Amino acid sequence: MFLRSFSKSNSRFIWFDLETTGFNPFHHNIIEIAAVDNFGNTFNELVSIGTNKLPKKITEITHITPEMLYGKPTISNVLERFKEFLEIEPNKQKFIIGHNSYGFDMPFIKAKFRQCNIKFPSKLREIDTMRMAQLLLPQEWSHSLGHLCDIFGIQNTNAHRALSDVYATQLIYNHLCIIYKAKYKKISPNLIMNKIKL
Repeated sequence: MFLRSFSKSNSRFIWFDLETTGFNPFHHNIIEIAAVDNFGNTFNELVSIGTNKLPKKITEITHITPEMLYGKPTISNVLERFKEFLEIEPNKQKFIIGHNSYGFDMPFIKAKFRQCNIKFPSKLREIDTMRMAQLLLPQEWSHSLGHLCDIFGIQNTNAHRALSDVYATQLIYNHLCIIYKAKYKKISPNLIMNKIKL
């Protein structure tokens, strides 16, 4: 894997994704959180939405049904466990990587942490693969996860389920790193982050 060529032992990479009931963090809910890291750790949990209704459109997109969420842990419980996952390897520099994470996933999950009165882990450096693709592939008409999977020949067989999207994001990141190094000659996650952060 190309990632190993610049992934130092003192760095931890965490790819993550959310599935939600909508785009509004004040009124919509997280229904699934998934993440993997470069040390083989995995996080994947469905989240109860209590008495709130799961929109039919969300079920059509994600194939997550109300029955699948019944009896699952509350968002507070899941966020506490996700925080523990993020804090594994406390002495390593950490990068959290998502697709469209600057515009959606990070603001959404940070809002939920605040609403649950849970402190979001500090010192996580953020990288958005959609921003990377916008920088490196300006000729493409779309920089969506699905379109990038098509470009790189990635089979995301369970698209719009969080863990499947996480694995797709991880592969996309690795492909984009190859392009980044070819274009800029030098590569590190810090260089990438500084280049794409507007």
